[in-house]
Amino acid sequence: MSLETTNSTPQSPSMSALDAMPDGEIDLDRDDQATDVRIDLTRLYKLWEANNWSVFALDFRQDARDWRERLTPKQRQAARWNYALFLHGEEAVARTLAPFVVAVPTQEQRIFLTTQIVDEARHHVFFDRFMREVVADEDTVIAPGYESTLDLMRPELTIGFARVFGELDRLTEQLRRRPHDRALLAQCFTLYHLIIEGTLAHPGQHFIRTYLTERQIMPGFTQGMAHVARDESRHMAFGIQMVRELTANAPSARRAVIALINRILPWTVSLFIPPDFDEDYVRVFGKELEDIYAFALRSFESKLTRAGIAPSEIASLVNNGEEQAPIEQARRILRLVKAGVLGEAAPLHVDDATLALIFDGVARLANMSPAVELNSAIQWEFPDAPPWYLAPQGGKIVASQGWAGAPALTLRLRVDDWARIVGRKLDARWALVTRRLTTTGDLRLALRLPSILHM
Repeated sequence: MSLETTNSTPQSPSMSALDAMPDGEIDLDRDDQATDVRIDLTRLYKLWEANNWSVFALDFRQDARDWRERLTPKQRQAARWNYALFLHGEEAVARTLAPFVVAVPTQEQRIFLTTQIVDEARHHVFFDRFMREVVADEDTVIAPGYESTLDLMRPELTIGFARVFGELDRLTEQLRRRPHDRALLAQCFTLYHLIIEGTLAHPGQHFIRTYLTERQIMPGFTQGMAHVARDESRHMAFGIQMVRELTANAPSARRAVIALINRILPWTVSLFIPPDFDEDYVRVFGKELEDIYAFALRSFESKLTRAGIAPSEIASLVNNGEEQAPIEQARRILRLVKAGVLGEAAPLHVDDATLALIFDGVARLANMSPAVELNSAIQWEFPDAPPWYLAPQGGKIVASQGWAGAPALTLRLRVDDWARIVGRKLDARWALVTRRLTTTGDLRLALRLPSILHM
């Protein structure tokens, strides 16, 4: 496959579906489109020209009235928080995209990326203008300059937001220094286009557009969000194809992308957790957190598949039961987030039900790689929780509560530390060095444990 510029019309389901979308938006979540998509960059560029728009042409007068009169105080509080995430997110992606332009190999790709920089800057201006003219209350004075709005809204940002976008800053700075590193470029496209745009922004846009449309409120903002979503669909289509191109027949790039996803996904789960875990921030608009998380999971798994990587290759997804329906995965994630195992939104509290969920994931990870055999039991001994063990049974590896008859390896540690290791908050090697984790038994099995459990 290649990213080609052509004046002819490729005969593929993906391109005909692209052309058929209303208002130029590309539906990348449809299951009936071919996953082997060949993107014609001239067509994407033409869509950009045809669908250019002006932030300052939007009329926010009715929006300001609706904000004051048709939204409750709680809805305004929730919307302000949500829009603040978008304001800062758009600023971050506009600022960090420049190194991509130097790093991509073809002029066609560079031209498309310059259109994306324009889009992202316009999106930032859009949210800045809306914050100033609609969201800011009468007692709030925002000084001139975009930095002032960013400073005003910075307290709304979550820890998950800081972790994910801090990693975007770090990776793109590395790319600026090493523009010829193909594996690094693949990681940057994955983080930017598949995770931040596809898994975080896209579900957020869908959530906002749904309640705006259902309530028939804030027409200027509704129109602007439609423009933003259309722009982002072009970006995601391009990014998906770039990840596919960069990882095809490039094992090192593919491994780098998978490692990045496994590292980043546990951080993303707390990005959209409201302050004090107040789920009314979502319920006031007729949704549940699990609905938004399910949409995000389906979006990510769909885009990952289109990029040529199966969800079953990602340990973080396998641990969460990637073969289950997205809503079931979402409920599982939120239980672990509320227990403090995943993300940074809640203090760590591991009860028996949470521990059972953790070991269900451990068993899934142990069954992930058939080439890694486990011929005898591994015992977990906790001073503050019931024991668990992992053992082969009926051709599979099964986790059970209790004591194994004759384990080949025994791990001893506090249950909270085991939860931190599973949630990627504590490195198992550091736990060994500091004696928070001790082992007895088969040393060779202990050395193989990270590959067995993908940790």
